[in-house]
Amino acid sequence: MDRHSQSANPKKENTKRIIKESLERISLGDNEVREEFIRRFRPFILKLVYKVIDKYVEPENTEEYSVALLAFNEAIDTYDEGRHPNFLVFSEMVIRRRLIDHKRKNNRHSRVLPFSCFEPDDQKLQRAFPESNDSGGSGRLEFLEDMSYFKNELNTFNITLKELVSCTPKHRDSRESLIKIARILAKDDELYTTLRKKRKIPVVGLLKRVSVSRRTIERNRKYIIAVSLILRSNLEIFREYADCYEERGTDLR
Repeated sequence: MDRHSQSANPKKENTKRIIKESLERISLGDNEVREEFIRRFRPFILKLVYKVIDKYVEPENTEEYSVALLAFNEAIDTYDEGRHPNFLVFSEMVIRRRLIDHKRKNNRHSRVLPFSCFEPDDQKLQRAFPESNDSGGSGRLEFLEDMSYFKNELNTFNITLKELVSCTPKHRDSRESLIKIARILAKDDELYTTLRKKRKIPVVGLLKRVSVSRRTIERNRKYIIAVSLILRSNLEIFREYADCYEERGTDLR
């Protein structure tokens, strides 16, 4: 091991120690530590903003920095060391999600994509995001990032994208009914928390809130879970699938 590696490791360990100790004190309500913690990682936040929007940022007068700062605070408040061993990696994910979400909300040309586009097929992606309609292919890149995040979420429930596409109901009425069930599941904090913790639909509790059979829920488990995850996420381009479908009755299969 060279001298550089030997000196780098203690620095890395010291940073991890500072993060751990700071987060513990912040969780106890120490706002002074929170402010100092944010000041310490201000260059880290600015670097992420630059990487996402690809331009230099003047923090005093840009919405992007404000969004990133709020996202960093969100990461502080929601960080779970048991699920995410590295705080900086976790905070980067949260900041990226919020910045992309912010960018999309300001984009008048947002698109609504069907579940069939979730399948990792390059031709489907090319049709969904033709280069001529998207300067630099940024929309396609954001879609790929969203799909990677969504794929990881599905994996925690042992569901693959291929399975999701194949289990999507063929009939519009069936899809509409299942999306309504998924929306009820996503909106109910108690039911959704149980779903996340136990990695399965709380069928008994859900049946008290919907007028369908147990068999319907169990038979369409993967689809209901997937839509619920989308509705509770910041995946705007996917979440509009459910919103558009229910509001306009559009066939988005």
